[in-house]
Amino acid sequence: MGLMLAVLCVLAVVLVPIVVARFRNAALTHITAAHGVQEHAYITLGGIEQYVQIRGEDRRNPVILWLHGGPGFPLTYMTGHYQAELERDYTVAVWEQRGCGRTLHRNPNVSNPTIDELLSDVDELVDHLRKRFDRDAIILAGQSWGTVLATDYIRRHPRKVAAYIGVGQVTEFLQGKILAAQQAADRARAKGNIRDATALIRGVECLRATKCLGQLDVKMLENMVITSMKYLRNKAEMSGVRQMWTALTSPQMRGVDVKWFLFASNARNIIESQRNLVDYMYFRYRIEDSGCRYSMPVCFIQGNSDWITPTPMVRDYYENVVAARKAMVVIRDAGHTPFLDHPQRFCAAVREFLSNCRR
Repeated sequence: MGLMLAVLCVLAVVLVPIVVARFRNAALTHITAAHGVQEHAYITLGGIEQYVQIRGEDRRNPVILWLHGGPGFPLTYMTGHYQAELERDYTVAVWEQRGCGRTLHRNPNVSNPTIDELLSDVDELVDHLRKRFDRDAIILAGQSWGTVLATDYIRRHPRKVAAYIGVGQVTEFLQGKILAAQQAADRARAKGNIRDATALIRGVECLRATKCLGQLDVKMLENMVITSMKYLRNKAEMSGVRQMWTALTSPQMRGVDVKWFLFASNARNIIESQRNLVDYMYFRYRIEDSGCRYSMPVCFIQGNSDWITPTPMVRDYYENVVAARKAMVVIRDAGHTPFLDHPQRFCAAVREFLSNCRR
């Protein structure tokens, strides 16, 4: 009986603050405006039902479609942490892509999608949003893997995109891993940790010899990334513990989100369930292959400590970009997810860029 009481007390100490915070956050993020929209719905895209969250304080505002990272890593349940300020001036649609998250749980037999399938889904969703909100074109925002999807899409359908925002822009993904490991090796060597430096350089040599996904040593890559981040991660970035608290206290977090997060946290799971997309991003996508000219305004938002999609590589590409308007914003003390690390600075950058585009 005493043990049971102790367990109940521990659960109360852990769960009560989470429940209270969820109710508080639900109240803070609830949209009550007369022309507002606050939806969690499944829309038929590519013949299957796919999950889309749509939020905004005035449905007459311009529309932003957010393409999440990964492949296969939606963070829709975190939007309450970083998106609220954008919802005042924009209607924001966040889609969980084919083969992952809530979309996969609704369609458990649909996995390992191809890039062409996702691009077709994007086009259907863009047309749905254009029609529903009476827009000739919408704003496309991609994060990490989502930037690959977004840039490929705008090459096919430039007239449907009013502006493009790349957050953690992929330029050449595998080369980015190599650059990060080299930078980390230099820092390890400077700190006298020759063992880590040597392991990182071995990893670089291994990656340079890897030409396709079938040759990729996943364990080696995981170890290389973990060791690299030990030297490259900025202490001001959102910690894993804080991310967990933010997720658990989000009113949008559901059991299916937890289930997918736990599955996707294992690199081998992602590679198997998203094999076609991982292969495309690692070995076939180079942003320069699509050229540097854009027919719409373009903005890149990077963390100054982003070594997943290294900011120096994005800056080099940006210098060659030709667009009606272009901007590059580097957020201090932020990593690969600046919208999580510093949501106010991130939203301010987006709003400033888009407000200038309307002039």
